[in-house]
Amino acid sequence: MTFSFRHNIQRNVQPYSSILPQLSKPMLRVLIQVSVHYIETKKSCSEVLSLAKSKLTNAGHEVPGDFCELFTIVFLMMQIFLRYPKGVVKADELRKCLMVDLRFSEECVEDICTVIFHHREILSKNYSDTKLDRVKMLNVKWRINISLTLSTIQDKTTVVLHFKLPSGDFRTLELPLSTFQRLRYSITLLLNDLQHFQSR
Repeated sequence: MTFSFRHNIQRNVQPYSSILPQLSKPMLRVLIQVSVHYIETKKSCSEVLSLAKSKLTNAGHEVPGDFCELFTIVFLMMQIFLRYPKGVVKADELRKCLMVDLRFSEECVEDICTVIFHHREILSKNYSDTKLDRVKMLNVKWRINISLTLSTIQDKTTVVLHFKLPSGDFRTLELPLSTFQRLRYSITLLLNDLQHFQSR
């Protein structure tokens, strides 16, 4: 496995690893299905997440509070894998990375590896075809919502993002403060990488 692949996994996915213990095998299988569906179609992330929640509910499973973060883990891991040429990331090395760095259970690792290695070619093609067709935004505005209660202010603080799309439609996303901080951190890393790339 290339150092850059493991570094990308550690940098982008490992920050979410603390919530992995609540990831059950049935839930992982649903997340894998909807991640593949997201890669293969032009549906928005909110549509895919609604589909995943419906699948879990219909199967009699409870949807956890960190469900969006769990989806992010599975999708990011698949996305990073598909960015590398076929054969660069070996199956045994990927298993070790998932179990040691991310602390996935052994049965979950087998499910993930089965999907991304057995369906690598079609996933790579669909990922290339759809990644540039995702909904783009013309403008984004944000504000902070603070609820004054007897609890601590930080626990009730959320950040609201308001997106304007090329179609003229608007979408609103409300994030807990901790999630917004992770978003800021990820954007900072991305800008830093772009700066290094520019300097070369």
